[in-house]
Amino acid sequence: MSHDMQSASDIDLLMIGKTGNGKSALGNSILRRKAFVSKSSSSSVTKDVAYEFGEHNGRKIKVVDGPGVGDTRMDNEKAISLVMGAMQYAISANPRGYHAFLLVVKFGGRFTAEDQDTIGFLKKIFGESFIKSYCILVMTCGDNFESESQESGQNFKQWCDEQDGVFQELLRECNNRVILFDNRTQDEAKKAKQISELIQMVDHLSSSGHRYNDDNFEKAKAVRDKLIIEAKKPMIKEDTMQETSLILYQLQVVQNTIEPEDRIVSLDELFIRAELLYETIWEKDNGTGALHDLVETVKSIQNTIVDEIKFSQRITAEKEKMRKQEAERERKYKEELKRQREEYELRIKQERMEDERRKELQRQQEKQMRELQERRRKEREEEERQLYKEMEREREKQRKEVEELERRYKAAKAENDEGIFTKVVKAVTWPFRKLFGLD
Repeated sequence: MSHDMQSASDIDLLMIGKTGNGKSALGNSILRRKAFVSKSSSSSVTKDVAYEFGEHNGRKIKVVDGPGVGDTRMDNEKAISLVMGAMQYAISANPRGYHAFLLVVKFGGRFTAEDQDTIGFLKKIFGESFIKSYCILVMTCGDNFESESQESGQNFKQWCDEQDGVFQELLRECNNRVILFDNRTQDEAKKAKQISELIQMVDHLSSSGHRYNDDNFEKAKAVRDKLIIEAKKPMIKEDTMQETSLILYQLQVVQNTIEPEDRIVSLDELFIRAELLYETIWEKDNGTGALHDLVETVKSIQNTIVDEIKFSQRITAEKEKMRKQEAERERKYKEELKRQREEYELRIKQERMEDERRKELQRQQEKQMRELQERRRKEREEEERQLYKEMEREREKQRKEVEELERRYKAAKAENDEGIFTKVVKAVTWPFRKLFGLD
């Protein structure tokens, strides 16, 4: 049916709900013919999206049988992708949008946390407010309620008022838009009444003129994207934790085996590795926030590596500073040692020169002493020679005098004047006798 052929009074309905709650049977009841094949399969997802048309009191009704949500929690990526793809097809199959969503539940079953998860899953597909703004709660298996009500005496409204927990929360969120359908009844009047009550509720819901359409569906795209990412999260988390563990292991190896000043290159490589992991997770998250905890975990590892790099850089800088200070101290020490050595050598040289001077002076003094001694020796020898010469002269003189005396003595003796001669001899020789101690 084209847009132009649709009338303002036409009704467009989309049935959603868990597999096995009787969506196909409900569609057949609304269209008053067997337009949909009931599926008794317990598979998690009904992939087919079927739609058919009917008429009630001159108003055309289009019923779209949306994909069924299985009775397992929607945490399987493939199942979620199939359901969302089918839901998107269901929305695009009716471009003008839907007057109402028929949220099909089964009477007699107890609402559990699993049902709550299913509702939450549908909100993620269609938007948080779609139940409040567009949903009518349709309870199938109305024949079972009638059997129970005969015993309890309650009508359907009273039964609804007594419910609590998940069902009561859902009822309040639907603004008490709930209707009971008996899809097995053969009573034509009852069938017509059920349809009329449903259309009346739809008309009341759509009195504002709003339909759920592509624009509404597009607004919930971010949530659907997040849902897909959340379904992939276990696998992403496993890969992330594996790489995270390896990075942390390598970080510990670096910390325990490499000196801080030599860590920078290894830490830079680890940071790049963590950065690649961060970018990979960020891209997979696609802005949905579904992987926020993984992003934060990797970010914390990056921060740890950055802190370790800063620490290593600080240690490296400190050691470099200490190395320079030690080099400066070593330079000053060597300069001081050189200065002291030069001073010592100069002092030794000076002392050696002084010693040489002392030795030279001593040599000079000794030389002078020898020269003086030599002069004195020569002077003594000269004096002795002079003395000897003088003595020789004296001896010669005395010898001559003795010879003269001897001559005279002989002459006197010759004269036989012994007495005179003796006197003469004594008179002549008395000086020599005195000299040689003869008297």
